[in-house]
Amino acid sequence: MDAQPVSPKSLQRVDGQPHRSKFLIVSGIRFLSEGLAEILARELWIEISGVSTSVSDAVSTSRALLPDFILLDAALDGGLPAVAQFRDVVPRVRVVALAITETEQDVVSWAEAGIAGYIPRTAALADLVQLLAGIKDGRQPCSSRVVFGLLRRLGAGGGRVREESHSVSALTGRERQITDLIRAGLSNKEIARRLNIGLSTTKSHVHNLLGKLNLQRRGQVAAWTHGHTEPVSLHVGKPPLRGEPERVVTDLAPVQRPAGPPG
Repeated sequence: MDAQPVSPKSLQRVDGQPHRSKFLIVSGIRFLSEGLAEILARELWIEISGVSTSVSDAVSTSRALLPDFILLDAALDGGLPAVAQFRDVVPRVRVVALAITETEQDVVSWAEAGIAGYIPRTAALADLVQLLAGIKDGRQPCSSRVVFGLLRRLGAGGGRVREESHSVSALTGRERQITDLIRAGLSNKEIARRLNIGLSTTKSHVHNLLGKLNLQRRGQVAAWTHGHTEPVSLHVGKPPLRGEPERVVTDLAPVQRPAGPPG
């Protein structure tokens, strides 16, 4: 009997047909990227936007094609810092690290860089599509050894985790507006126009909120909002008037989050 195609639950439409997610495959080994592209293109829910053999080419390709997923070879030179570059160019892209060594150190390093999930180097080719579908649906298989290491690491940094949860309430109403607009992919100039404030004022707010969230780049903000388990008040319009209660958006689903700031 032929194997049934795998489709993430979150991609199913009412007519039973899956939406197509655009994938960019990045690897310095050309036959690997082209081979994966050929295999993944057979899936109804996957559309291969292109393949790249270097970070610089992948960044420019991402800017033009706006992929939903970037499948990044973990062995590629500059791959780890490239995650932040991809998120700066396409804030909502999900970067999946391909063939990482499933140790506590490697998993945490890639998680802190900002990946949405990973494929361990021990995974079989036949399991690749199922793993990708799981990542799309918010699931990440993880070895018991890595889980234990992450729990130990989170336990040792318990004070840090609590400190990060308090950083949400430290944001002002304006900073929460800007957080939402950064998450939507707007530049500083676009945010200034949207909020009718000066560019220098916008940059100052961005600088302040990055400091409060313990982040280094504005491209990390989207990953932080997705990975935070506490609801965040986000305002797209005018800030609340004095005495007016803030509205809280609670549709940010918590995801697995290792210790330390996201990358």
